[in-house]
Amino acid sequence: MDKLFAILSCCVVLFVISGVSFGQSDVGYFWHVTDFHYDHTLGDEKLSCNNNVTDNLPRYGDYWCDATWKLVVDSINAMSKIKPDVDFLLWTGDSVAHITDKRLSKDLNLEIVKNITDVLAETFKNIRVYATLGNHDFYPSGQANPNASDPFYANITDMWQDWILNQSNAINESRQGGFYAVRLSAKVRLLALNTNLYYTSDKLTPNVMDPVGQFDWMQKQLQEAKSKGEKVIVTGHVPPGLFIPEYADWFWPVFKTKFMDIILNYTDIIVALHFGHDHYNSFKILQSDDGIKAVPQFNAPSVTPWRYKIQINGMEKIGDAHNPGLRLIKYNRTSGAQLDYSQYYINITKANDAGATADWAILYNFTSTYGVSDMSVDSMKSIFKKMEDNASPLYQKFCNNWVVSDSDKRCTDAMRADIYCGGQIFMLEKAKQCSEERLKAINVKQKDNNGMTCLSGQFFIILPLLVISLSLWLD
Repeated sequence: MDKLFAILSCCVVLFVISGVSFGQSDVGYFWHVTDFHYDHTLGDEKLSCNNNVTDNLPRYGDYWCDATWKLVVDSINAMSKIKPDVDFLLWTGDSVAHITDKRLSKDLNLEIVKNITDVLAETFKNIRVYATLGNHDFYPSGQANPNASDPFYANITDMWQDWILNQSNAINESRQGGFYAVRLSAKVRLLALNTNLYYTSDKLTPNVMDPVGQFDWMQKQLQEAKSKGEKVIVTGHVPPGLFIPEYADWFWPVFKTKFMDIILNYTDIIVALHFGHDHYNSFKILQSDDGIKAVPQFNAPSVTPWRYKIQINGMEKIGDAHNPGLRLIKYNRTSGAQLDYSQYYINITKANDAGATADWAILYNFTSTYGVSDMSVDSMKSIFKKMEDNASPLYQKFCNNWVVSDSDKRCTDAMRADIYCGGQIFMLEKAKQCSEERLKAINVKQKDNNGMTCLSGQFFIILPLLVISLSLWLD
C-alpha cells in the first residue's frame, strides 16, 4: 500500500510539473511597432520639420521632425536585440513622412515602404510580420481607394506576400483592399484591417456604403471565428476610439457607427484591438452604453518623434514632444488572451548625446504600473474605476506614458476629464458632454474645499479673540 501511495504521489508531482511546463509553453510574445514616418529629405531640405532645426540634424533626429533612417533601423535592431524569439510582429503602417503630396509620388511611397519591409525581413528572418497600411502610405496622402482593383493594393501585397503565405485567402484579400486574416494558432485568428478607408481625411470613401467590401468581410470572419470557438485579435492603423486627451474622432460618422456595431456584436470573442496613428501612447475601452459589451483598445506610440503644429480656427495648436516607442506584448497562444506589455523607448535628447547606438529601455510595464493582473477588459474597467477619483496617481502615470517620458508631464483637470470620459466613451459628442460635466463637478468640489479652507483659517484667527473676550467677561 505504501509503495502504491509513493507511485501515485510521483505521478501527481510529474503531472503538476508537466502541467506547469505546458502552461508556460502557451505564453508567447509579439512586437507592435508603428508610424516610422521616415523622412528621406532630412539630409538637406528637412521637409517634415515643423520648426527651425539645426542644419546638421543629430543622428536620431529632432522632436520637430520625422524619423531619420538611423532611428528607423535602430528601432528594428533594438526589437531584435531585446526579444528576437517572438511569435510575430504587428506593424501598423505610416512609413512615409509628413510631407506635402507635391514632393511625393506613388512610386516613392512604395519605395519607402519596401525599404522598411526589407529591413524587417532581414532582421527577423523566419518570423512573420503582419503589416497594415497607414494613411500616409497612400498617394495622395490619406486617399485610400474604395475600389478593390486599385493596383496599389496589389503592389503592397507583392511586398508582404511571404509573411502571409499559406494562409487561406489572405493574399487575395490583401490584393483586393489591403486587409486580410491569418491564423495565429488553432483557436486564434488575426484580422488585419485597412481602416484608412474610414478616415475623415479620405475624400474618396464617404459616399461608398462599404469600401472594398471590408465590413461584409469583417462580419463573415467574426461569425466564422465564433462558430468555430475561436478568439480574435484585431489590428490596423487608424483607430476607432477617440484621440485623448483633447478630442479627435478619426472615423467618418457613418463608418464609425457601422464599425462599432460589428465590433460590439462580437465582444465575446475579440480579445483586443491594437492600433497606431495617434503617435501617443494610450488605452481605452470600446463599450456599449450599458458597459455590458466591451473590448479593450491599445494604441502604441510612434517611432517618429514628430510633433505637429497646425492652425485651427486661426489659432496655432502645437503637439506635445514625445519620444519614440516600441511595444512588446505578452499573450496566451491558445486563448489569445493579452497578458501584459512592456513599453520600450529612447529619450531623443539623451540618445543624440550618447554613443553610436541608443539605449532602448523599459519605460513601464502595463500590469505593474496600473495595478492589474492582465490586459483584459475587466482589468481595464478596474483602472477607470480607480480614476473616478480625480486625484488618483494613475492620471499622472497615464500623462507621462502618453508622451513616452520618464519625467512628469503637466496633467490638468481638463486632461484628466478627457482621459476618463474619452477612455470609456467612443462617440465624440457624448464624450465631450461627459468631460464638461466631470470638469464642472471637479471645479465645484475644489471651490467647496477652498471655501472650507478659508473658513478654517478665519476660525483660527477669530478663536483667540473669542477666548480673550470671554476671559474679560468672566473677570
